[in-house]
Amino acid sequence: MTRLGAVLLCTVFASVIGCDTGKRLSRLEKENAELKAQVEKDQAARDLDLQAKCSKDARDWFNENWSRDKDTILLDFTNHYNKSSNSCLIFVEFHYSFGPSTSWVNDMSLWNVYENAKYAQFSERIIIDYKNGGSNNVVTCDVDGTKCTSADEFSKLTTPFLTN
Repeated sequence: MTRLGAVLLCTVFASVIGCDTGKRLSRLEKENAELKAQVEKDQAARDLDLQAKCSKDARDWFNENWSRDKDTILLDFTNHYNKSSNSCLIFVEFHYSFGPSTSWVNDMSLWNVYENAKYAQFSERIIIDYKNGGSNNVVTCDVDGTKCTSADEFSKLTTPFLTN
């Protein structure tokens, strides 16, 4: 084989291999995109399953740990599955009367359902006195070790737990 023939053969061989490589690469990129879409779909389904499990478990936890009595004005909860920390959280709001029938306590707390751990607590006494006016007295305001002084500040500090 002459040198020209060898060069020509190498050129033809390289172009055939190159074309096949391009098709293979295109096919592999398509398969990769399909696999990525399937993984995202599977992850979304897992996230929905975890949210549903959290919802059920939060309701069970709430029913086991909280109950109404004659002084209860409001007792309710919301739950949140926190994806970034893989935790099930429950925010409980409890208002109950004390002393004179027009005075009450606003109590809010944030819990990790699976650890039965309290992350945040806010408690405020609201005293209504028609002769002398009323008063609001924050008794407790703590979010994961950070002290706070108002319901607004408590809300701002708990929001990151409930948005991930």
